[in-house]
Amino acid sequence: MRSGGGVELDRAVDSIQVGYRFRGDLGDLDELCTSIQTVGLLQPITITPDGTLVCGARRLAAVRKLGWDRIKVWVNSAISSRLAEVLAEQHENTTRKPLTPTEATALYAELKQLYAADAARRQHATRFSSEHNPRHHGGNDGGADSAPPSDQPPPDPTGSDLSGVGVAGIGKARRQAARAITGRSSYWSLEHVADVQRIAEDRGAPEALRNLARRELAAMDADGTIHPHYLTVQAAASTTALARLADDVAQPATVRDHAARELSVLDHGQPPAELVKAAQAAIARATGTTSDRPDDREEESSAARPVPIKRYGLRAFLATIEDMDGWWQHYDAVEIGAGLSETQWLRVRANLDASLAFIDAIAAAREHATGAERGDRTDGSPEAACF
Repeated sequence: MRSGGGVELDRAVDSIQVGYRFRGDLGDLDELCTSIQTVGLLQPITITPDGTLVCGARRLAAVRKLGWDRIKVWVNSAISSRLAEVLAEQHENTTRKPLTPTEATALYAELKQLYAADAARRQHATRFSSEHNPRHHGGNDGGADSAPPSDQPPPDPTGSDLSGVGVAGIGKARRQAARAITGRSSYWSLEHVADVQRIAEDRGAPEALRNLARRELAAMDADGTIHPHYLTVQAAASTTALARLADDVAQPATVRDHAARELSVLDHGQPPAELVKAAQAAIARATGTTSDRPDDREEESSAARPVPIKRYGLRAFLATIEDMDGWWQHYDAVEIGAGLSETQWLRVRANLDASLAFIDAIAAAREHATGAERGDRTDGSPEAACF
């Protein structure tokens, strides 16, 4: 069966090259084996034309455990030669010249789309079997953390077509792709590169901002670092958004005037991370001024004054994390994505970037702490609870 750049075939299990897997522990396969024995392999694994595994390591391990000789495979002929080469290098367990950040991001976007497509096909097959086989209750086929297709994600910053996959499934595809390309599950650095690429390619953005994004992408590839260059572009994007707000004739005069005043006093020489926060705060203050009430000037003055930051301890931090646990389950990503303005989206990303920077600082502190000092806590990373 042919469809969308791929063909479904029957292939010998021993002929499939698994390659080097960054994730060595595939977990308990018993439930998956039982599901496959009961209803069969609902969704083929995905391989390259030369037989290198792309998606479906757990499914392949399960059928090997069951002693199968042959397995249904989805041969994806649309995989780029560079991605096929990287996957082949993993199979040979060789180490060549490291990928640059932009190369890694391009391959990450492609592999993420493959994982998402695999999850969507698997999700569809599982639902079809559940509806027509009362004995099957959607057993663990490797995609159990995918949300229903009705929870469609907002547009992906890397440009991947992730339609048909739930919000939780998008996160899984991102983690899988990041792990395959970089060896780590954290995908935010790659998403940050994609954000800068999006700005560089945005024809609606000022040419100066696009040129800056292009220079910072080149700098990423030159020195191998991402976050400083990403912050430089985000700082410029945030100040550009403030300047556009000041010139936007569609905005009320009070908003334009307030934005212009904020822009005139904004310290452009501060570090990029601080400039992003300052510009976003200025936008928030400007967009919050929409009337000509006499007390507006007093409110503006009050909002512009710095507010002392109170520090809290570990107990309060853990309570905050507990309160945030699973917060994303209470919102519709489609509704939020469609309703956010560009300014609001920048504020969300700035908040996320600051949160990730704080989590990185926590990780660094833990690395420098001895086991006795940190109490060898193993109750999980707060990143899962926050994001």
